[in-house]
Amino acid sequence: MKATALLGDIASILRLHIIAIAVMAALAFSRMLVGELHVTVALLGGLDWLLINLLNRVSDVKEDIANQIRGTERLVGKHRLVLGAWVALLAASIAVGHVVAPELTIVRLGVQLVGVGYSYPIVPAWHRGKLALARFKDLYFFKNFMSAALFVTTCIAYPLLVAAGAASPASGGVAFAAGMSWDSVIALVAFFVPFEITYEILYDLRDLDGDRLAGVPTYPVVHGVETSVRIIDALLVAAAATLLLAVFRGALGVRELLMVLAPVLQVVFYKPRYRRGLTSGDCIALTWIGAGLLGVWLAGTALWVGAGLPENVFLR
Repeated sequence: MKATALLGDIASILRLHIIAIAVMAALAFSRMLVGELHVTVALLGGLDWLLINLLNRVSDVKEDIANQIRGTERLVGKHRLVLGAWVALLAASIAVGHVVAPELTIVRLGVQLVGVGYSYPIVPAWHRGKLALARFKDLYFFKNFMSAALFVTTCIAYPLLVAAGAASPASGGVAFAAGMSWDSVIALVAFFVPFEITYEILYDLRDLDGDRLAGVPTYPVVHGVETSVRIIDALLVAAAATLLLAVFRGALGVRELLMVLAPVLQVVFYKPRYRRGLTSGDCIALTWIGAGLLGVWLAGTALWVGAGLPENVFLR
């Protein structure tokens, strides 16, 4: 029982569900765009999210205790210890990552810098009539948008950078999978950003008490719960509509149309749980479902191609 509780606390502290969906998304997007499973790149992205999560957890102890987030009590009084572990892990991951994917080193350092800015006040911002340092988390809109931007970077930009580095000089850049192009990249980003932000707002609904206590300007804190739910619904509709439009104009293939199930299932899952009150378990389960859907897409694609069926179909 104690061992199980410890493992559960560690999983919560490290936010393994977020690492899992980041890794699976990187695998799926690399398969879509360049036709390869960049496993090493996906694992490096997952490691980057582990570092971001660890730093954020140790800097948010007060809010997380108020929100009753599992495992937080184990971090009380451990700030210096965790920071030391973070520095050591960062140094090791950058060193190893530079050997296996040197194209990512500078970008990965930038990702970690944004992660630091998410947890600690290093971001110049205009506050109450004067310039001051703040966290991205304390900046309205940027609190959620910067997290989405980090996901786009680790899940889409990382595979593209490595693919560009592996391409021959004569190719002039990324060797895209058949039918894919930079228009496809733009379409996937336009779908993914609003969809990912709905996760952020759902977690903010869960964390309303702690964020209000800490003065974090999330949408639920600023606009209230009902308006935040309307924002979630509007973003899910926008994500689905963007995906459908991209498929019908040929920027993405019919294969990518399967991703429209993600916003649909999100509505089906969160609506009844919102009515009875979102819990931490609900949000974590939703994230695992997202990672599972990506795994289903990858497995289905492998089986489809293995059966000799067309890789993709484009309506253009």
